[in-house]
Amino acid sequence: MKRKSYLAIMADLDGTVNRGDRLIPGAEEVYRELTERGVRWVFLSNNATVLAADLAEKINALGLPVSEHQIVSSASALIAGLKKEFPAARVMVVGEERLSEGLRNAGIKVEDGVCTVDLVVTAMDRQFSYEKLRKAQAALLGGALFWATNLDASLPVPDGFLPGAGSIVAAISTAAGRGPDRVFGKPSPDMAFLALESLGLPASACLVVGDRMETDVLFSRNAGIDSALVLTGATSREDLLRFPYTPDYIFDSILDLRPLFR
Repeated sequence: MKRKSYLAIMADLDGTVNRGDRLIPGAEEVYRELTERGVRWVFLSNNATVLAADLAEKINALGLPVSEHQIVSSASALIAGLKKEFPAARVMVVGEERLSEGLRNAGIKVEDGVCTVDLVVTAMDRQFSYEKLRKAQAALLGGALFWATNLDASLPVPDGFLPGAGSIVAAISTAAGRGPDRVFGKPSPDMAFLALESLGLPASACLVVGDRMETDVLFSRNAGIDSALVLTGATSREDLLRFPYTPDYIFDSILDLRPLFR
């Protein structure tokens, strides 16, 4: 087994730390033990239906004492990108209200006028409708940029999977005849850059832990960070044969991380 002296963990949430409203067995134990040893944690989520404060509240309720500053989401990365690249943009949101609130709180103008918006943001939206699809199509055909929080086709819940943001992005892409200009969630490395900035550490000092090859492991490769795949979520050992790349480590669950930090 490769042995390195990691100082921080970038951990995926759904499928890695929790599955819906339940912690993965052993997650609390390994979090508390490694934190006591001085290992720092950042939690990564492609979920853009809520903001960092909401995710921190949820994780605390599950039993892990984390702060808002330990959370980086695809919404965080998208908002940071807008503030840096297009702070005056008028944005149409195909997503849920908390994402719109986060954009407004960051000083971004949120509108839904087909002829006035500069950019269409797409995310998970449990109220997605034909009318939202029509408006997004018209705005994109009119020249608006197309940004997506993530392309996850599904999301894990205790009894299986539900359609994810990628399913909505696919519908809009089909209607508009083109894919997104930017995607901020994993496997794009934007969240890693925010996390590294927050930690004040180089990529070589961090380990990405996640349950999906096509998001978490590819994300780690795109960001130049070592990865550990856990088999408590969307990926089985048999699935590994389908990918042309491999994680640095494979564990049955997050509980098995401990030997890397002795």
